[in-house]
Amino acid sequence: MKKTSIALLAAFILSGCGDKRAEQKAILGDVLKVHEKVMSDDEQLTKNKMQLDTIIKENKLPRLDSAKLLSAKLVAADSIMDKWMHDFEPDQTKKSTGDAIAYMSAQKKQIMAIDSQLSAAVKESNQYLLKVKSK
Repeated sequence: MKKTSIALLAAFILSGCGDKRAEQKAILGDVLKVHEKVMSDDEQLTKNKMQLDTIIKENKLPRLDSAKLLSAKLVAADSIMDKWMHDFEPDQTKKSTGDAIAYMSAQKKQIMAIDSQLSAAVKESNQYLLKVKSK
């Protein structure tokens, strides 16, 4: 009876660990999906930054404040993304499952915030560039 109870308890604990490992992998998957989206947006960010730099350099528009501000927003979003990528540690095998889940959850929040910031900067610069091109 005692051996059966221990075996059942061990099976219960191990199945709980499996659920936590699955949760950890799912969160990592979410982080990587957002990261891929951000990387695809990063291409547009670079294109917009180059166009804004050209506008600023040519100094043809009466008011370059908007172009300079948008360029700075793009640079800030890109810098934050670069820092996140540099600091991100996908290998959490040396941490407990709970710590790994907490880390991945925090990283998911960070990359989602970066995605929002980068998307907003790209959208705003797209709108500005469309206005400038139509003039």
